[in-house]
Amino acid sequence: MPAFAKNPKVIIGTLVVLWVAYVIYANFQIEMVTFYLLPFNILKLQLRLSAVIIGAAIFGAVATIVIYWLWKRPSNSVSPVVSRPTSPSSPAPKSSTVA
Repeated sequence: MPAFAKNPKVIIGTLVVLWVAYVIYANFQIEMVTFYLLPFNILKLQLRLSAVIIGAAIFGAVATIVIYWLWKRPSNSVSPVVSRPTSPSSPAPKSSTVA
């Protein structure tokens, strides 16, 4: 057995991938899921359960990436601190505080 296969991350990742594949395969045989979008059967949508599962996984991944990007981007509400340039000919300001 290769050394990388003994890594717990690889073992857990493999189990998760196999479990997801099983869930998709097992639910692929279920015919249809009906979503009633409006009352009184005016508008209904029928999807395969596997499509619902895959769509939910894609939506969750995209939502996670977008929320992470919004969380980590710099905030626009903080104004940048601008220090005035000091000319080399002017002396530095003297402090008059007494310790």
